[in-house]
Amino acid sequence: MAESVVAEEGPASAERVMLEILIHGPLSRVELAERLGLSGPSLTRLTKPLLASGRLSEGAPLARAAGRPILPLELDPSAEHFAGAKITATTVYAVVTDLRGVIRAEVELPLAGHGPEVVADAVVGAVRALPDEFAPLSGVGISLGGTSADGRTVRASHFLEWTDVPLADLVEERIGLPVTVANDVNALTQAQHWFGAGRGLDSFVVVTIGAGIGMGVVAGGNVVAGANGAAGSIGHQLLAWSDAVCWRGHHGCASALLSTAAVEAAAARATGAAMDYDAVLLGASRGDPALRAVVDEAAAALGLLLASVTNTLDPQRILLAGEGARLGEVGEHAMLASLTDGTDWEGVRAPVEVQPFAFNEWARGAAATAIRARMLR
Repeated sequence: MAESVVAEEGPASAERVMLEILIHGPLSRVELAERLGLSGPSLTRLTKPLLASGRLSEGAPLARAAGRPILPLELDPSAEHFAGAKITATTVYAVVTDLRGVIRAEVELPLAGHGPEVVADAVVGAVRALPDEFAPLSGVGISLGGTSADGRTVRASHFLEWTDVPLADLVEERIGLPVTVANDVNALTQAQHWFGAGRGLDSFVVVTIGAGIGMGVVAGGNVVAGANGAAGSIGHQLLAWSDAVCWRGHHGCASALLSTAAVEAAAARATGAAMDYDAVLLGASRGDPALRAVVDEAAAALGLLLASVTNTLDPQRILLAGEGARLGEVGEHAMLASLTDGTDWEGVRAPVEVQPFAFNEWARGAAATAIRARMLR
């Protein structure tokens, strides 16, 4: 189980109490005090105003072998709401979530350009288009394909052609709410860590397959962003020499072999016909020999990538996510064979789980970063 956040994030406070219950679910006062390293009176001092305000409540009594029933403390997920916005080259996707990261509403607005002011206006427009019933919002999270070392400034984003853009400041001055900025894969990993398949794990990775290839890392119970916000940048890791080339000119890198566009291109070369990614996977699953070969080759490359991840990080679990994650299902046999062959230590292999994925998960991840910022500020 993941350890208490208090050891990593500082002394106990009302927000830490809320966060402990948010991550681990309803907790008895005794268990909560132990996790936070508090005495009974100190815990009472912190929880009393939270109970009075309705942010915390006492759950249904839990019977025990002897003594009075336990009254666990639980939070009201509807006490606060957060917006998350995912920026793509053409669109801003926005959601509003409750404290547990459950999406309550979503919108999408076209992006008219890539200038910082234009993008900031589009993010604000998308957030303001969310239903008024969830106002006032407690914070806004923004995710995009890029790096941010401080959660405020986009240090670099290739698709937007940005360097050192103070995006959080630009949005805050327009909307008057706390704003945090994160790499989209790290944000998605934060949502999986607190609200998804990584909940309760100290160590796991999220490998995303889509227009590009990315990875989010959780180690020691925390998302690891790296010194420059670039941890997990595996998209151009060399996997095998190949005629397939990525947009940077690399032969046989992860993006050249595994992205959805790369698989579509490989299928077109093999069959002479253009088809989308889902059609390639469907054909392979139905036994088309040419498409099966394309999928198996990509899945084998994916297995090599996961073997490298396993050898480097030794995670408890590997989660495949993103629009192209089903490659791990349709090509499972080839992926696992390659993963096994490439793993250094016999018996050291984390289970690989393909996550159901909708595109709004990216924006939900952005909201999770806003929730984290609210709980830890």
